[in-house]
Amino acid sequence: MTRPFVVLISIDGFADFYWRDPRVKAPTLRALAEGGAVADGVRAVFPSTTWPTHVSLVTGVKPARHGVVANHILNRATRRAEDLTGDPIYDADALLTAPTVYDRAAAAGLKVAAVDWPATRNSSALAFNLPFFKDQQVFQTQTSRAVWDELSAAGFPVERQGEWALLPKRFMKDTMVAEVAAHAVRRHAPDMLMAHFLCADSHQHLYGPRTPEVYWAIEHIDNCIGRLLTALPARLRDRAAIVVVSDHGFLPVERDIRPNVRLRRLGAVRGDGAAGFAGEACFVMNHGAGYLYALDGDDRAVKALAGELETMEGVAAAWPRERFGELGLPMNHRMLPDVVFEATPGYQFSDETAGDDENGAPKYRGTHGQRPDAPGNAAFFMASGAGIRRGAKLGRIESRDVAPTLATLLGVPMPDVEGRVLTEILEG
Repeated sequence: MTRPFVVLISIDGFADFYWRDPRVKAPTLRALAEGGAVADGVRAVFPSTTWPTHVSLVTGVKPARHGVVANHILNRATRRAEDLTGDPIYDADALLTAPTVYDRAAAAGLKVAAVDWPATRNSSALAFNLPFFKDQQVFQTQTSRAVWDELSAAGFPVERQGEWALLPKRFMKDTMVAEVAAHAVRRHAPDMLMAHFLCADSHQHLYGPRTPEVYWAIEHIDNCIGRLLTALPARLRDRAAIVVVSDHGFLPVERDIRPNVRLRRLGAVRGDGAAGFAGEACFVMNHGAGYLYALDGDDRAVKALAGELETMEGVAAAWPRERFGELGLPMNHRMLPDVVFEATPGYQFSDETAGDDENGAPKYRGTHGQRPDAPGNAAFFMASGAGIRRGAKLGRIESRDVAPTLATLLGVPMPDVEGRVLTEILEG
């Protein structure tokens, strides 16, 4: 059988519950589903945020193995909070500690193109890569010069990338993702294409899940996917295996939790994440998850402070380092905290340090980050096209099942993973 051309599309934040929502207008996805298979939800990893979950999708292992443990972390050396999203600081090989499916493909002599895919900065395995950057200076300094010049010469507005990556304008970025992805296929003839669409996630943070803005964003992304698939060269359309995934679901938010305000009132922290923290401990939010870092090495003090934070309104649970394995996190990692927290559904963590209110009106109206089984947090999976059985039944799967399934479609080895090959949807 001819090896299929594999197209991996991520719709960030596309919760499984949208698939059964009659208000969702997604004719492209519905047509693909008729010729393929849709999972009964996808169980993500913890924390269920964009960077850890996308890396699990392409490595087939939990963060304990692949090493991307959060969207937001504390740099213990500088005592400043770092946002990993948009790859502003670290190259892929400084973050990932497990091979990806595109690493395996490249080792087998195949070409992979990626557009807006998380945690790919300066990846040597990608033949074409326009990473997901949120800052114009990072775009200009960390995009391959060959890619930058190629897109500039083709007339793409690369000088607007940073602006269009901002929350309210990401629908413009998604439009360009589809156009750049189509360009990469025509110009570079990859064996696999990865593309990531973000505005459904952005609009859910801003407005909350199941709001008119979100339904519009999903319809817009569906249109972008349709344009991308229509733009594929005719020689590829009949042998394209289209896999559409998401990284997590979405929970509505009514209240913020502000642990650094509690820590400041206790005299345990000074400063903030931008200027640098000082004191005994500090807290870094990961939306529905949160990380407490000891700053002075006093284990007894951080244990007492963790107990204080557990009593805060909206805090559901806490795990000390010796229990990180229960969450699929490594016990020892330079970016990990000393205690991990989870917010109750309806709440999210905040990095706010000022004021006296330990809870308050939320900055965002939707969140994710909680454990995968939180209500509404299931992600999405669909496969259609070459090599995919039409009408195959597929129950709930793990995000870690995606990588070995893609590797099987590509005909490359993907050993030593935690996920399984979804053989029930594969032909032959």
